Amino acid sequence: MNETTASQHRQYVIGTAGHIDHGKTALVKALTGVDTDKLPEEKQRGITIDIGFAHLSDNITIIDVPGHERLIKNMVAGVSTIDLVLFVIAADDGVMPQSREHLDIINLLQIDHGIIVISKTDLVDDDWLMLVEEDVKALVKETPLAKAPLLYTSTNTGKGIDELREKLLTTLSGIPPRQDFEVFRQPVDRVFSVKGFGTVITGTVLSGKIAVGDEIEIQPDGLKTRVRGLQSHDQDVNEVRTGFRTAANLAGIDMSNIERGKVLVQPDVYQSVEIINARLSLLKSAPAPLKSNQRIRFHIHTTETFARVIIPEKNQLLAGESALVQLRLETPIHAAYQDRFIIRQYSPQRTLGGGIVLQTNPFRFRKRYQSIFKDMLNRLEAETPEMRLSGLFDLLRSTPQKLWDLKAGSNLPLGELQKFIKGMVGNDQLFAANISGKTAYFSRGQLKIVLESILPLLEAYHAQYPGRPGISEGEVVSQLEKRFHSEAIRKAIQFGIKQKQLQKEKQQVRLASFTPQLSARDSEVYSELEKRYRDAGFTPPTIKESIAAFNLSSKEFKELSRLLREEGKLVYVEETLLFHSTALEKLKSLLIDYFQKESEISVAAFKELTGTTRKHSIPLLVYLDSNGITERDGDVRKPGYKFQE
Repeated sequence: MNETTASQHRQYVIGTAGHIDHGKTALVKALTGVDTDKLPEEKQRGITIDIGFAHLSDNITIIDVPGHERLIKNMVAGVSTIDLVLFVIAADDGVMPQSREHLDIINLLQIDHGIIVISKTDLVDDDWLMLVEEDVKALVKETPLAKAPLLYTSTNTGKGIDELREKLLTTLSGIPPRQDFEVFRQPVDRVFSVKGFGTVITGTVLSGKIAVGDEIEIQPDGLKTRVRGLQSHDQDVNEVRTGFRTAANLAGIDMSNIERGKVLVQPDVYQSVEIINARLSLLKSAPAPLKSNQRIRFHIHTTETFARVIIPEKNQLLAGESALVQLRLETPIHAAYQDRFIIRQYSPQRTLGGGIVLQTNPFRFRKRYQSIFKDMLNRLEAETPEMRLSGLFDLLRSTPQKLWDLKAGSNLPLGELQKFIKGMVGNDQLFAANISGKTAYFSRGQLKIVLESILPLLEAYHAQYPGRPGISEGEVVSQLEKRFHSEAIRKAIQFGIKQKQLQKEKQQVRLASFTPQLSARDSEVYSELEKRYRDAGFTPPTIKESIAAFNLSSKEFKELSRLLREEGKLVYVEETLLFHSTALEKLKSLLIDYFQKESEISVAAFKELTGTTRKHSIPLLVYLDSNGITERDGDVRKPGYKFQE
């Protein structure tokens, strides 16, 4: 076949639905000439077991799904990505259990376009047919299929087949294009191996586009591979996009590493999902209430897994009710914002309801987080994009969000998203930060919660150390980084300063309402201690001597000397010696004058210059060397690299 770019005209996917043995597969064969029952067991038993595929035209695929109640998971996999449903009810049977359940699933997945077919009309008389039609209309009355065309067919006589084909074409032409969310995603519905080519997967592109040679990621496993080749409707193509039925030949991936239920995605955008926050609605016909923490079957795209449903605001959900819930999955899957899903009873297997994904991998719900949980999800359901974006930020873990995190979490067009982000940064709803060389964002809500933890920490610190001007920013980060992202803590400090709740001077953070104040005694000792060191010049007392002179405890001296150091008045030269800063400035001036006349200074000359003994001169020289003011060269010192600073 000639290789080409993807067809310019859009593609459509039709899915069948209906009870077992109602003629879905025979209808597909009559329309396309293709028998979708290809498995030996399907041929032997005369029923569809797995989903099958046929082409109605060069841009229309029909997916034939099984009707048996035990094969609902295959049915959901088949119809999860369709544009139009072919809802089939046999004239001789009429409405049956799986007719109702398939219709429920169609409604829950919000498949709004369809054609109703009453099949096998050659097996009944007109009176019976009229009764079946009345039942069908009653069945679909309050569903999106209420206004769907209703046709009669018989694959034995050929009745209505041409009319159905024409109706399919005209109905499809009136369906709006699928919304493209720009990030590539394609659920896998088939996997097979082609000799000489390797692993091939098929599916319908939900969003975005890929081209031959592109890197691709398999979720939820996180495996990365490359697209070796693409086909759409049996034609080699360079690129596929939203809505296309696609067969992708993947490089270096063994069939054992991929199966139905996996999803091909744009690399480095999505993570495997283990917890989902969602809006869940139970069917009015749900067979039983749904209890909080109940184990259910969870269907999304082409995958099925098990999950526990947590219902925060009540103990159970009754038929016809809706609620915000948390789904805790037993195995990781791929899911994203606004994806539709179905839940079924664990046993016996009956459809309970379905819903829409609002958030992936949020914090695990606890009763004490109920208000936060509700606020976040209410935001994600809000009308305005800014409100929905603010709901993406995890308020408990202060997790930063990068541009593509916000893109995947909001489904906003990239250009619009960037415009909204810019506006939200401008009005202090979002705060930008550089994390590992990439721009990320925190929300105002996140920083408020972090700030609420900083305030009591500072209150306790001020109570314990009333004379200190504050606590270092690094210490604040150190005490809270087990709970919050370190950059979120720094941003929260900036936010607190802007809100006039905090002050920061010389890297010391304090409450804006706090003024450092020593007790009368400590204030007096503070002044006397500072004077003692200033007057001592190059021969200050040792720490032990100062403690004894002022009758202080080690803790009291440590606190007062710390304040003097933070004020820049005292400087540690070594562990047991503190010097006044004026003495060190004077020493630097003496050395500048000395080195204008001499190129080096010995220990003896240094003692003479400072009027000190070895007790003070050696620690001073080591201090000068370590700070680059002097540089040791054997037994003498020369000007260091910071000497002139």
